Amino acid sequence: MLDRRTLLAAPVALAASGQATAQSGAPWPMGRPIRLVVGFPPGGSGDFLARTLSEPLARELGGATIIVDNRPGAGSNIAAEHVARSDADGYTILLGGNFTHAVNPAMYRRLPFDPINDFTPITRVSDLPLIIAVRADSGINNLADLAARMRAQPGRWNYATPGIGTPSHLVGAKLAKVTGQDITHVPFRGGAPSLQAVLAGDVQILVGTPPVALPQIRASTLKALSLSTRLPSPVIPEVPGSEAAGLPALDITGWWGVWTAARLPNPIRDRLFNAFRAVLAQQAVQARFAQEGLQALPSESPEEFGRFVQAEMPIWAEIVRDAGATAD
Repeated sequence: MLDRRTLLAAPVALAASGQATAQSGAPWPMGRPIRLVVGFPPGGSGDFLARTLSEPLARELGGATIIVDNRPGAGSNIAAEHVARSDADGYTILLGGNFTHAVNPAMYRRLPFDPINDFTPITRVSDLPLIIAVRADSGINNLADLAARMRAQPGRWNYATPGIGTPSHLVGAKLAKVTGQDITHVPFRGGAPSLQAVLAGDVQILVGTPPVALPQIRASTLKALSLSTRLPSPVIPEVPGSEAAGLPALDITGWWGVWTAARLPNPIRDRLFNAFRAVLAQQAVQARFAQEGLQALPSESPEEFGRFVQAEMPIWAEIVRDAGATAD
């Protein structure tokens, strides 16, 4: 029979037990679903990555339930803030990238989160090259043709992107700067609606991620003019780099990574890191990435990923300044 002192001590004992469980990491995730939060709607590269990773990640975590949670808007700031304000228990993970943690801090006047202090870095996931494309029936075959058209018809050219602050936004701004042409940015709430606007003829130029653009390029409804990088990608040999396309000053590529809220216990952080790294090493996952024009690029450790992010911040701040891209 339990006395009053035993009953009073029970919550303390349970709390200590829960803390020990979090610290040991052994039972985690303890049957609770894990939410993989993406700042874009279905149909874009973020959604593709999240859904490609979710099933093998669930297996690596002992049969956990992984829910892809699409929270589009504000260049992924909405998704990032949601994760930053979540409990530090590993059940809410941000699939973000250079846009959330390096571009937006330089582009937005105010952010609802601190990109360093409000997050626990887990690992980088992949690269993020961009493709500049137009409708296949436009008669434009390369960047030189595009530049000539823009000079002949100034003031009527627009480019579609998945949103303000995305790498696509910066590539379009950089394209305008290096060509000396006025190109209007038309941001959408994700890659799929930006693609549809170009296919419908509402916007002339797509600056899209490979998972969004490649299916239409391979179906001959879009014409790929160039990658956003000076050199070509080994997994997208059919699209030239900007140097071969005649515009070597255009050289921008992004990346994807995963974070949780700050102060995540190290055992859970390490388990997540090991699970993501194991998934990214799987040949089936790498092949799926390559099919969509992406390369798996896991970090060596969470600490190394954290150092990588901090080193990227001044690089992207300079790119933002150089491109003249801003957001409120």
